[in-house]
Amino acid sequence: MMRTLAVVAALTGTLLALAAPGQAAALEPRYDHRDQRGGLVALEYWREAVSVSGEASLTTVSPRLRLGWGFDVSGEGDELLFGGAARLDGWDDPEGKRFLFGLDGRYRGYFGTEELKTFFEVGLWAELKNRLAIGPLVGVGLAYDPSRAWGGFVSLGFATAIGEARIAALGLSAGVQLRFD
Repeated sequence: MMRTLAVVAALTGTLLALAAPGQAAALEPRYDHRDQRGGLVALEYWREAVSVSGEASLTTVSPRLRLGWGFDVSGEGDELLFGGAARLDGWDDPEGKRFLFGLDGRYRGYFGTEELKTFFEVGLWAELKNRLAIGPLVGVGLAYDPSRAWGGFVSLGFATAIGEARIAALGLSAGVQLRFD
């Protein structure tokens, strides 16, 4: 009789354990940018070919400092970034062909919620000093976020612009982004 009660008790306990909802497993930490906004600073190195009508083309390679502000627009962690960049190796430009200052707006879409993730960028940029030229920009990159509050990134981008000059540019960026809820 005792043996039968022990077997029934064991089976009942097993059935109850299987039927009852279990405790939720611990959630894996998220390193995405949902519902966050924040600033970024990046050091960029761009190779730019400029053609002004009736003049010889000019190709320059220059470092730039980019400052920007981003925020999550969809609630999914992708960002809309607005920023500006300025040339770092001197503003002397007697021909009026070199990049000196520009503005951009871009959408950055992330793949993944882990610390290490990839992203793409699409947007518009405009050069404003010495000439006005506006066009599209695209890029791909790699981001590492050790926490939701900050992270670093590297990216490779391509941009073209048409206006007072025709411009094609290829650049490499490395930067840090700080985020706030």
